[in-house]
Amino acid sequence: MKKTIFLSCCLLGLLPLLSFAQNESTPNRKKIAITPEQVQSSSNTSALEKTNRTVLIVKPIKIRFDDKVENFFTLALNWPKSAIGGDNLEFEYREKKRGKWSAWQKLPLDRHGEDESPVVATEMRQLDATVRSVQIKMIHSSGNSLPAGVNINLFNPVLPQNQDGAMLQNDPATLVPLKPELRSCPCPLPGMVSRTTWGAPRPCASPGYATVTHLVVHHSAGVNTATNWAQVVLSIWDFHVNTREYCDVAYNYLIDPNGVLYEGRSGGNNVVGAHFCATNTGTMGVCLLGNFEEVQPTDAMLNKLADLLAWKSCNSNIDPLLKSVHSRSNLDLNHVCGHRDGCATLCPGENVYSKLAAVRSKVVSNIQACNFTVGTDDLHQQDYILSIIPNPAQQTFRLELSNGGRITQIELYNLMGQRVSGLQFDALSMQVQCGNVPRGTYVLRIVDEERKVSAKQIILQ
Repeated sequence: MKKTIFLSCCLLGLLPLLSFAQNESTPNRKKIAITPEQVQSSSNTSALEKTNRTVLIVKPIKIRFDDKVENFFTLALNWPKSAIGGDNLEFEYREKKRGKWSAWQKLPLDRHGEDESPVVATEMRQLDATVRSVQIKMIHSSGNSLPAGVNINLFNPVLPQNQDGAMLQNDPATLVPLKPELRSCPCPLPGMVSRTTWGAPRPCASPGYATVTHLVVHHSAGVNTATNWAQVVLSIWDFHVNTREYCDVAYNYLIDPNGVLYEGRSGGNNVVGAHFCATNTGTMGVCLLGNFEEVQPTDAMLNKLADLLAWKSCNSNIDPLLKSVHSRSNLDLNHVCGHRDGCATLCPGENVYSKLAAVRSKVVSNIQACNFTVGTDDLHQQDYILSIIPNPAQQTFRLELSNGGRITQIELYNLMGQRVSGLQFDALSMQVQCGNVPRGTYVLRIVDEERKVSAKQIILQ
């Protein structure tokens, strides 16, 4: 009898720690389905009873991966949109390290995800390598049974051991372009960390392609510091593929605070991602790693963003200073826009969104620097100032030289360095008719009566 009691106590002692053995898992990824047997306790507090809510507390989960957790592991939950009782679920979690449990912390729904995903998910949390156990609290409608298909997802981002691993430690300025064959203009595709290096396991089976018209800036809304940003990128891939159930990482490119660029979704130039409010066709998505509701983006990050957008603007003949209707969403959007411009989200964070106008100007400067030989006023150091009145202009504008000189010839170039026709110039009145030129950002090159050459940027609206 004593043996039986002792054995029963031993078995009860093992119950609070869930095993990974009976759940879908890989060496460094664990997917644990929450079942009634795994619910440790349930309660209805007086406050919850007023709102007909029930609290279910799942047994603690001991953290075990085949490989050592180097810096962090991730936690997220998901469940099918079709799950009965899956509406209005709320989650909290707590973590145990050094023998002590933390306070319960909210695990909100991921509002940053695609509407077309077949699942609902919480946000992803990065937990410190010293965490030994986690526990989940689920709050749902009273009277409903436990919703089916709720999964706990844990992931240990182990980078591949390959010969390119050293690239992750390089100065961003030393990275060479990954795919120079993508260039169709003088502005280069910046060097980047390849998918192989940061460890993307697989791409989409059948990626889609479309001409890009709009460049969308995001933030990851995750951690603001990391010892290895490539692990953060790999964690985002896992969250998108195995928790959100996309076929690949959602973004075309990602940039860390050090200004290092990472190759995102596989397929190369013009591959369609999964990042813009379920209206992705015609967009390229760039994710800045960090939460820019909380911190400021670094100069290195913004400079690399401008380098990348200069390449793509030049590559696809996109004017970064203008806006147009994005055909998939039918929204009139800036060509360089934020995720929040397409749907209800804080992304890319106010501290990035407020800087997008400056980013657009920087993109134009970068394009001009790699494209133009016509020059600008300050490069030629003329003894006069060329004025364009008004600028921006619509149907007409007037030219004026500060020294009272006359202009004998004008030429118009687009941001790709190509000469554009359509201007009608009256040398006597110095008036220019521009109604036949498409709206956009241009460089106007002039020759005066002394055959001096100058140039100035003009926007036609």
